[in-house]
Amino acid sequence: MNRSRVPTRRQYLPLLAAALLAVWIGGTFAAIAANGERGAGSAQELIARGSTALRDDDVAAFDELLLDGPDSDFARDYVERLNSAGSPTLSRTGPDAAEIRSGRLLVTLSLAQEEDRWYLSLLPPTG
Repeated sequence: MNRSRVPTRRQYLPLLAAALLAVWIGGTFAAIAANGERGAGSAQELIARGSTALRDDDVAAFDELLLDGPDSDFARDYVERLNSAGSPTLSRTGPDAAEIRSGRLLVTLSLAQEEDRWYLSLLPPTG
């Protein structure tokens, strides 16, 4: 009997390892694509995405734009309060400042750039 023709489990291990690695890499890319990248590529994109997130009551999208929000529950509370006060609008008011108006509520935020990404900072502008 010739045993070299019958595959053993050991011969399948490299194939199994390669398949598991491919699934892991694919899952990682899918997770990154689903969650998106935090912040925005430019200040203009930041204002546009922030306006859309507030208008659509999209807490997850707004949370992605916050630089110093402690967690997603904070973003949820923030967006809910803004929407309960009226119809929030986000606008740029200077090179490093923006404001959200919602009914009688006015919130001033900073536009912060870290590396190549732009964020809304809850700290007021310095200038």
